[in-house]
Amino acid sequence: MIELKTLILLTLLTLSFTDSFPVQYPAVFNFGDSNSDTGELVAGRGVLLGLPYGRAYNFGKLNGRISDGRLIVDFLMDALGLPFLNPYLNAIGVPSFKNGCNFAAAGCTVLPATGLSICPYSLQIQVAQFRRFKALALELQSESKELHRYLPSEDYFSKGLYMFDIGQNDLGGDFDSMSSHQVLDMIQTILAEYEVGVKVLYEEGARNFWVHNMRAVGCIASAIFAFGSDQSSFDELGCLKSHNQAAKLFNQQLHELWRKLKSQYSDANVTYTNIFAIHLDFIANHSRYGFKQPIMACCGYGAPPLNYDSRISCGQTKVLDGRSVTAKACNDGAEYVSWDGTHLTDAANRFISSQILTGKYIDPLFSDKMPFLLKPECKNQYV
Repeated sequence: MIELKTLILLTLLTLSFTDSFPVQYPAVFNFGDSNSDTGELVAGRGVLLGLPYGRAYNFGKLNGRISDGRLIVDFLMDALGLPFLNPYLNAIGVPSFKNGCNFAAAGCTVLPATGLSICPYSLQIQVAQFRRFKALALELQSESKELHRYLPSEDYFSKGLYMFDIGQNDLGGDFDSMSSHQVLDMIQTILAEYEVGVKVLYEEGARNFWVHNMRAVGCIASAIFAFGSDQSSFDELGCLKSHNQAAKLFNQQLHELWRKLKSQYSDANVTYTNIFAIHLDFIANHSRYGFKQPIMACCGYGAPPLNYDSRISCGQTKVLDGRSVTAKACNDGAEYVSWDGTHLTDAANRFISSQILTGKYIDPLFSDKMPFLLKPECKNQYV
């Protein structure tokens, strides 16, 4: 029998809302990693990301998300009444950037990339890309009014929303061998670089900031696969204590940084979103919310409880241990929180977005102006 809370939640998720965010933004400019990458790294590396990626939503050939469907940023764009964000490097199909641009790229870090980095587009590079984007957008529009249909005008930049979801890849080390002081020192180095990027954007006219903190990275199958050999490493939810503690430290310091920036820039609006709390509650109460698998990957290879092996990615076929194997997708991704052992399913991203939109996990709180509910099906497409 479905619990009453589950039934209420499912009912809410099928309703549509008639309003949108408390403040209307004409454009969104997003900075981050794979949690909000809508195709930047795929475009930058010149590869196609085919099925089973994107199978839960019809993106056509334009899908570049590391998920079976939409990301949190997609659902938030829909709640804002804006089209999905095109990635900065997308040059095919005459993409429109009228309502913003996405600079986030999978694997990226706040700190500058090294020779071993998956992604070269660190936060400072993303900010530099934004500056070039803004300068060229305004210059081109001054030369041709026809481009107003495709590029944001100057007031769109000043009134737009600047979103951040980055830092998870910076904390990819083995925290079991690091003291809390060492982790904190690393976090302070990361956030010093973070602050530089924000200040540059402020100088460019950014005034509205929306920030996601780090999710519960100790509950991710890829981290458990790499660092979970000792049973004493786990908490009661089956998550790595060290990784979640590091995430908490990062989030505390990130919150303090944004409080400091708000005090320095009195004309700035800062919205801090506690993704960690939403994610941890999701893991702890997944069955109440209608999910069957809180940690195990939908698309992967290996036995339960993880269905994950770092040697083979979702959708790949490789020879492992002398035989050919394929990392296949599960039948119903809506039952899973995790898509591939690191990233979330369309269903999980939808749920987290619905929790964000209640306003309960927002600082400053504006739950008196919310909740706003997600539409039953996003009709949103690239334009």
